[in-house]
Amino acid sequence: MNGSAWQAAVAVKVNVMLAAMIVLAVLSQFFRSSNGVIAPEMMAELHFDAQAIGLSSGAFFVVFALLQVPIGVLFDRYGPRRVVSAMLIFAVIGSGLFAVAHSLGLLVAGRFLIGLGFAGGMVGSLVVLARWLDPMDFTRSMTILFASANLGSLLATSPLSAATEMIGWRATFVVLAIVTAVVAAGFFWLVRDEPPGRQRTAARSESLTASIRGVAEVVRVPGLLRILPLIALGYSSIITIIGLWGGPFLHDVHEVDGLDRGNVLSVLAVAFIAGTLAYGPIQRRVGAFRPVVIGGGIGSAALMLLMALFCDASLYVTLPLLVATCFVGAFSVVLMGHGVALIPSDLKGRGTTALNGVLMGGTAVLQIGSGTVVEAVHDLIGSPSSGYAGFFAVLGLLMVAATIVYLATPEPNQRSRD
Repeated sequence: MNGSAWQAAVAVKVNVMLAAMIVLAVLSQFFRSSNGVIAPEMMAELHFDAQAIGLSSGAFFVVFALLQVPIGVLFDRYGPRRVVSAMLIFAVIGSGLFAVAHSLGLLVAGRFLIGLGFAGGMVGSLVVLARWLDPMDFTRSMTILFASANLGSLLATSPLSAATEMIGWRATFVVLAIVTAVVAAGFFWLVRDEPPGRQRTAARSESLTASIRGVAEVVRVPGLLRILPLIALGYSSIITIIGLWGGPFLHDVHEVDGLDRGNVLSVLAVAFIAGTLAYGPIQRRVGAFRPVVIGGGIGSAALMLLMALFCDASLYVTLPLLVATCFVGAFSVVLMGHGVALIPSDLKGRGTTALNGVLMGGTAVLQIGSGTVVEAVHDLIGSPSSGYAGFFAVLGLLMVAATIVYLATPEPNQRSRD
């Protein structure tokens, strides 16, 4: 096979693998956001309060965050293809367990196993693409993968709501278990760790303990600590609105049910996708990270505080505020880029994994903690909107604090210790 034919064959293989990775990323994002639509039905059927729903939803992100470093070691030793495919078995079991659960413990266990199953999907896909592609093609494929993954949040709105109305949320998760099994088999069958003719990358002798110690090197990168609070809060705030409390808020405060609730959440998901796509060109035009992130942080905080003030206003008021919040809150894509740019090249791998762990860890803490806030404020004041107003107020104040901490973060070409 001549050079051009070989390159064409590699391009076809990469596109096939990328398609499998996109399906996996969409499914992972779907599971992350799924509780937002079905939460009212779960709360009514199982007599759960907001704190219980927050705990069950946050379990996904807890294990996702904790496994980032161990998964990196497994990738180096056994390859992403085997590790990702094998881990998805836990997601199959978790989705089935979630479907039959009648107690909080089983719901949490189901979400935990789903999170465990998908914890390596995105990172594993990036590792494979990095081995197959040159830096320019890798960046293009990564952008496609990230943008496509957000379709999962959109599918977890109106389509999930329609499925829930047709067959119920339990049967829906049985179907999802089957879909996950098919995706796992497809990933194992279609993806290869290395290009043809290249020997598998040698496994590192570095132990898990040494890898964890290496994370400490990342923490010492000048200016990086200042960015972590906003990384923990930026993405998590939007996914918690779309994927957890948006549905109950629409149900309890505005009496929006069923497919209509899913339609409203789909608008929020589209706004988040549009914001994600818009921030990249904005950052390139500005030519710096800090102004864009600061503007996004301040704008998000202002919108969240307005939501707290007008939480019980007409949907004609709250819906535009929510749409704007999801669009402006997509600044986290620039924020992550800033964090990665600050990390030296010899720490890029573990640094990116560490930042992803902070992002997912922040989401876990916010989803679990927000349930306590919603329940506590509702018990204190008693009105249907009070708990959600308290949630938005706390979210806005935290965003203000995290943005203030971020202010002194240097641009990548101006690194210096504080």
